[in-house]
Amino acid sequence: MIVIFDIENKTSVHIGLFGHIDSGKTAIAARLSEIISTAGIDAHPQSKERGITIDLGFTSFILDKYLITLVDGPGHADLIKISASSIEIIDCAIIVIDIVKGPQIQTGEHLIMIESLDIKDVIVILNKTDLFKGNIDDEIKKIRKFFESTSFGPNVPIFAVSAMKNEGFEDLKNGILEKVKSLDIQRDIQDPIIIPIDHHFSIKGRGAVITGTILKGKLELNQKLDIIPVNTSGRVKSIQIFHQNVESAKAGDRVGLNIKGLDIKKIYRGCYATNDIYQFDQSDLLEIEVKSNKLFKKETNFGTQVHATIGMYTTVGNIYPYYQIEEKKIKLDSITNQYRFKAFLWLNENVIISREKSPLLLSRLDLPPTTLRILGSANLIKVHKEPPLLYRFKEKKGIIQNPDHSQGVVCKGLAESHEGAKKIIGRKLESPFTKILSPFGTKGAVIIGVEKSAVKNIKKGDKVILKELRSFRLKSKKDLNVQN
Repeated sequence: MIVIFDIENKTSVHIGLFGHIDSGKTAIAARLSEIISTAGIDAHPQSKERGITIDLGFTSFILDKYLITLVDGPGHADLIKISASSIEIIDCAIIVIDIVKGPQIQTGEHLIMIESLDIKDVIVILNKTDLFKGNIDDEIKKIRKFFESTSFGPNVPIFAVSAMKNEGFEDLKNGILEKVKSLDIQRDIQDPIIIPIDHHFSIKGRGAVITGTILKGKLELNQKLDIIPVNTSGRVKSIQIFHQNVESAKAGDRVGLNIKGLDIKKIYRGCYATNDIYQFDQSDLLEIEVKSNKLFKKETNFGTQVHATIGMYTTVGNIYPYYQIEEKKIKLDSITNQYRFKAFLWLNENVIISREKSPLLLSRLDLPPTTLRILGSANLIKVHKEPPLLYRFKEKKGIIQNPDHSQGVVCKGLAESHEGAKKIIGRKLESPFTKILSPFGTKGAVIIGVEKSAVKNIKKGDKVILKELRSFRLKSKKDLNVQN
């Protein structure tokens, strides 16, 4: 039997559930929830077979004037990209920790993930108190110390519960209500509709159904929606919010839509339903500004493979960092100790991305799950249709032939002929040398300048380095020899 709640007049709030596998996220969702959606608690058949959450689950309960939707994602390391796909639609996060085991690998990884995508509010639940033999207050102090090293700080709200014995949940609900009341949630109902699709299926006799959370706009019956990028569309026959039929829905509402005319076979998670397709761009080549995670230790090189989560879709690509001198974008061979940098992201497929420049999550899911795999987040600078022009320094090496010639310091090896030497006059050299002053002789030698403080230390055989700027285009993701 489906219980009817007064949900149309409630304010919708979406809370993501995160934590290491077996910390008890789904058990906590089951204790809190009053309304289970079609994509509810471990609804996927393999979840039941394997005994773990493997897909997003949506459940809901009412607190005061709020309709709280819990978005439960997998804690398993191999399924982190599914958890990442929920970040676009949540307002705050619950971090579930097994009080017996304490914070684990995916606890940290999930924290970095939500921190990277600018989720500022968290609630911490210490679960399995029925199995804990120690002092709970002492354990809470340890957890506060752990959170002191994060952007959330040591004063996060922490609640100790036992999902198995249904203990501690009244305090938890009061804490959730207090947190929700403090959130500054702004919903945009004026702009065109955007709904990221999280599930899709057919119902015999009714046709295509999609489910998702409305990010923007207001939706009404009989409204036409396009599904991008798969080029199918239809009219909304019915709207449900957690099994209840409604006449309309707005930004913040989680909806199930029965849409006439959709080709459901084309649709996948990561598609969007919208009434204005021009809110989106489509490309495989993005220019981005990266904010890297300070705890990510692996080097990011020019051409490193990354996983990019854009909305609810994760795909693979290669990243090409650069820095800028005037209008020229210079290739960066590697990123070391730089927490902000610009780059081109060349994906293996075209993706759709909002023109509002929502953040992307960058991961290295090829790394073992025992290491932190969240590289960081990125904001879109520009969508490119053609490969960009970049520059790189080609290094030439010369040596000092005569440091004491009457005409100046003579260097050979930077040019092969007198004509070649003339072409490089004025070029800057690496310190302690300054620049190329003039040709010397007929075989490509040149006279070079020296910094005053180093004149006495220059000797025959010293190396001289000339870096020349050359332009190139990214020609192939698979053939990095072109860039290196």
